[in-house]
Amino acid sequence: MKNLALISELLQTSASACDNFIKSQIALEDGDVQVCQNASQKGVQLIKAMIKDTFEEFEEEFDAKTSECLDYDYPNNMELIKALNSLSVNVGGLLGSEDDKIADMFAKKIQISINTIKEIYLALFEN
Repeated sequence: MKNLALISELLQTSASACDNFIKSQIALEDGDVQVCQNASQKGVQLIKAMIKDTFEEFEEEFDAKTSECLDYDYPNNMELIKALNSLSVNVGGLLGSEDDKIADMFAKKIQISINTIKEIYLALFEN
């Protein structure tokens, strides 16, 4: 297995970011603006860190080059949550794969999720 520490970091950070955006969405629906903003800010900080560090390390280590993204209608928090969840699920698949071809398939799916997260993040928080 390639770089278990990197894969674990990717899983932990993406799951934490997803959790924060879910908390933010629930707080928004409950009308709790303060909790919504705090949770969203924590999620944004985690994604920003992943873009600058973990995603780059993954791209270098796994060389799963693709420009594909997951299908989504328009950038919003729920689509970001969906992409973060997809990332976590596929990292779990990578961790469980014993065959190199299957591992490569999961690495490509992870890269597609990463591309989607970056695209949605940029549209929502860097404009």
